[in-house]
Amino acid sequence: MNVSHGKTKVALAVLAMAASVGVQAGSISGVSVVGPCTPYLPTGVGTNIGAVACTQANIEAALGVTGSGLGNVELNKFGAPPATTLSGTVDGHSVVLSSLVASDWTPTLRSRYVTDAFASASMSLTVTQLAAAVTAMADPLLYGRLSDPNVSYVQGSSGAIYVGLDGYIDTTPVLLSLVAAVNAIIPGTINDINPADVPAHSQASEVVKAQLDGGAWQYLYGFKAISSGYQTPITGTSPFNDYTGVYQLQIIPEPASLALLGIGLVGLFLGRRRRV
Repeated sequence: MNVSHGKTKVALAVLAMAASVGVQAGSISGVSVVGPCTPYLPTGVGTNIGAVACTQANIEAALGVTGSGLGNVELNKFGAPPATTLSGTVDGHSVVLSSLVASDWTPTLRSRYVTDAFASASMSLTVTQLAAAVTAMADPLLYGRLSDPNVSYVQGSSGAIYVGLDGYIDTTPVLLSLVAAVNAIIPGTINDINPADVPAHSQASEVVKAQLDGGAWQYLYGFKAISSGYQTPITGTSPFNDYTGVYQLQIIPEPASLALLGIGLVGLFLGRRRRV
């Protein structure tokens, strides 16, 4: 596996998009982490990355502020309080990213995440199944696995902020564990979810709490990953080693910037058509 990993390709795609419409793009600067964290950096053995001390130098290296940017920074662990925050500036915007704690996992967030996760696998839940899933997600053993995001990069382009989260490129076992928890709540009924309906190679990220320019907090997650190009071999074999995938998430700090980008892209398209 080539060490020029997937998140670099994502970053280059962001920069290429910016260049195509003549706008600026930049990475996070002035990085500060408050609370427990675990950076992961290359070990020097193949494409493996491993845990290192939560120092400023290691944090900046993992995020690509310095060095190659291979790796990530894990914010806290398993939803333990207090939350860990990672803050900095991207294209003039204040960005704060945070791990999650129990109080974040309201019924609304649990319902939203579960619904979106199954929808991404082309599955829909009955009212009974969704209620059971929301109940199951109140278990710290489940929501805790989603509450300690591994931030791979934070970059801006065309008024949008992109956050990369490292995780499993194949999260089928995680989704199956949720199915098992749901079926345990409604055992022996026609409402059970059939584990065989869960498609192979399902994908789902952890959740990161984000704030832009002091605004309202948002919960970001995604269900489409590309290869990170590295791994932390804990148990099993790839793709079930950790940090094999990177999920690109997006938030827009200024609606006006998005509108300008849309106008620019339309103009670029029309200009190309005229030259044909």
